[in-house]
Amino acid sequence: MIQINLIRQYHFCPRIVYFNLLTNIKPVYPRHVRLGVDYHKLQEKLSKHRKFTKLHISYNEILQEKYIENEQFDICGKIDLAFICDDEVIPCEFKNIASKPSYSHILQLYGYGVLLKDEYNKKLSKGFIFHSNNLKLSHIQFNLKIEEDFFKTIKNIKQIVSNNILPNSSANELKCSQCEYLNFCDDRI
Repeated sequence: MIQINLIRQYHFCPRIVYFNLLTNIKPVYPRHVRLGVDYHKLQEKLSKHRKFTKLHISYNEILQEKYIENEQFDICGKIDLAFICDDEVIPCEFKNIASKPSYSHILQLYGYGVLLKDEYNKKLSKGFIFHSNNLKLSHIQFNLKIEEDFFKTIKNIKQIVSNNILPNSSANELKCSQCEYLNFCDDRI
């Protein structure tokens, strides 16, 4: 099964997916990855006491750190936070970023929404990304382009796995310098 968090990794550099899924290399994660893990743990703890009134939604249940698999699409993932409402599911992600979420963050959020939609048999139209230390909020309205790009990315990841060949990368020097697999690419920096 393809893990939803690989969506963002694929868009950062498809080689990360290759190294992650097809090699036994243990990555050395940069400091910002460890900070992100700590940020998630803190937000998970704080979320248990939040009411989320600024979202202006009515929900029946809040899910936290829920793992879901979907055999139809061959995808799986652990959802940071989700609201189960009467007629819809609303996925949420915590991101330790200072700026607005990237398109790859939005595709990842949509992926978690697909898992929720099928698990709870409810519609999926939006999601939220909470970012920075003061929980800035980005309201994401899903559309057909996001859906198409998500499934195209899943297809591309499956192609990497089936080909078992190191994919080309358009990553630049800045991206490569942040990568946990920098020492294994051998044609960068």
